[in-house]
Amino acid sequence: MAKNVDVVLLRKRLKRRRRIIKLLIFLSVVGLCVFIYAKRDIWFPQLEGIGSRYHNVTQNENAGADGEFELNVSGGVDYQANFISNELFILCDKYLYIYGLDGKLKDSRQHAYSNAVMKINSNRALVYSSNGTTFRVDTPNKMLYEMTLEQPIWFGVLSDEGYAAIVTESETYACRLTVYDATGKLIYTRECVDRLSDVSFCGNGCIFSTISAADGELMTTLQYITFDSNDVHWETDPISTLCLKVCTLPEGGALVIGDTKAAYYSSTGALAGSYDYNAALQDYDFQDGKAAVLLKNEERRQSVLMLFSDKASAPVIVSLNSIAKSIVIGDELTYMLGNGQIRTYSFGGEELESIDVTDAYERILKYGKYFYLLGYDTIHRVTMN
Repeated sequence: MAKNVDVVLLRKRLKRRRRIIKLLIFLSVVGLCVFIYAKRDIWFPQLEGIGSRYHNVTQNENAGADGEFELNVSGGVDYQANFISNELFILCDKYLYIYGLDGKLKDSRQHAYSNAVMKINSNRALVYSSNGTTFRVDTPNKMLYEMTLEQPIWFGVLSDEGYAAIVTESETYACRLTVYDATGKLIYTRECVDRLSDVSFCGNGCIFSTISAADGELMTTLQYITFDSNDVHWETDPISTLCLKVCTLPEGGALVIGDTKAAYYSSTGALAGSYDYNAALQDYDFQDGKAAVLLKNEERRQSVLMLFSDKASAPVIVSLNSIAKSIVIGDELTYMLGNGQIRTYSFGGEELESIDVTDAYERILKYGKYFYLLGYDTIHRVTMN
């Protein structure tokens, strides 16, 4: 006699078995995805080069006459460029490219930073995600280290010795300053009651600028600290400008480049001189104790070049009957791009040689005997004899 089969019970068992199988498949897929992500540093480099990888920056193979070269940048891609040793570092939205002086690509390194910013010293680059939480330090040979912080990054700077200062948001203060040594080891942390706008390394410490407001104006104050103490060794009186750059001077003290004026300070924080701008700030550069500030007057179609070489004397003023775009300091001279020329000035204000260039470029870099002209979609190299 045949056994009675409970059809309802059988169906429940089949449904439960199907659910278990689906759950196992789902967990297997999740586990595989987690494994691949955890091993991404091993898998991704091996996958590079498969197929045709798109590059934001490519070499123009037709360039090369008279030793010159040209790099093409994909239209609409924001990029930053600067030199480290003999390599041109170019940071785009997804890659960090490294080119030689001959325009040949040496390396390309992928990053996943939104709003990526690059700061450099003589031998390494700091790349961080503005308002993100991750930063890294690269040399021409490799990426040294990468870190993820708890709070969003506002800005970062590098010292000549390879120290990195990172300013982030803070849960209980206006912001937080953290300093890492050349190996990425955390050596200093400071919670700041006022917002910081810049940091400049100075010996075993740093000078940083803080921002406050008084009578409707932005005010800047400098503070000097050392990494072995929580004390402020000196603090300046507030000055009515927004500090864009703190420049540590070789003889001690600092030069503040603000949005409306520049000011010298002694090694004890005393104001040594303040110089108002008579036009809008266009560009600035600082190197080896010397600074150049470029101003522009759009209404009059004129530019003003302020040359700072000594805190004991006022800056040299050079007036120009055209709008200049960019300046850079090198070999104790100032080079200015604008009006279809690269002009050279001594820090005494004397105009020296110049060369003609097209007016399609916005920024200028100098390395050795070469000038690198940065445009919207082109990086071009020229030589001044």
